[in-house]
Amino acid sequence: MVIRNTSSAGAIDATASKPQGSAPAPRLKSDSVSMVDADRAAAVARAVRTNLGVLRTLQTAKVEKAIHAGNYWPSASQLANRLVDDAEIDAQLQRTLGR
Repeated sequence: MVIRNTSSAGAIDATASKPQGSAPAPRLKSDSVSMVDADRAAAVARAVRTNLGVLRTLQTAKVEKAIHAGNYWPSASQLANRLVDDAEIDAQLQRTLGR
């Protein structure tokens, strides 16, 4: 390939390529980040941390009451599975919340 003309390129006439009577192209929305959304997410995370302790206490009291009433007889495998499940959930929450 041989380049013969090294002068600057001329301006392109944008209106020449548009067909007559065509509608203008729609404008795309730009991406944006809002600190309000980040603040809301932080508030939700704080509420979850606060309520998690309350819910766990209520659930523990309910199970304790059933044990004392003689209505709760879990098998060893049920207990082991539940402990592992709770530990996995706690670890995931810790990673998610950045602790």
